[in-house]
Amino acid sequence: MRKFRFPLEKVLTVRELRKLIAEEKLAAFLGEMYRIQKDLDDAMETAAGNREYLRRHLSGHLDLTKVQDALVFRAAIDRDITQVQDALARKTAEVRQAQQEVVARNQEMKALQRLKEKQLAGYRAMYWWEHSKQMDELGTMRFIRDEIRR
Repeated sequence: MRKFRFPLEKVLTVRELRKLIAEEKLAAFLGEMYRIQKDLDDAMETAAGNREYLRRHLSGHLDLTKVQDALVFRAAIDRDITQVQDALARKTAEVRQAQQEVVARNQEMKALQRLKEKQLAGYRAMYWWEHSKQMDELGTMRFIRDEIRR
């Protein structure tokens, strides 16, 4: 009997490569999302420091230039926070899409692997059936030969 050969082996290999590419893409998006999240945390921390600075300088005597500088800085930080939050929202959407792609690729791979295992099981069953048939034929031939000799 000839050796087992899965006819869709090349397709399986391509699907596996696509799955790996999708996983790499997801990892890259997650890295970018974590970097953006860190930038957002840093901006929030800077804004909190600015609020503390304002609170310290508003008590006691009032230096209008420092207060004005702090308010301008606060407006800039708020704009940065808004931009980073928007970037984080976009990146989160990209990550979700990449996760869905990875799930789809995994499903494709599993479907082909199940098909391959099913065909391999059929091949093995056929192999052992043929092997059993050959053994039965040998046994029958030996029995007939022994009967003829008697």
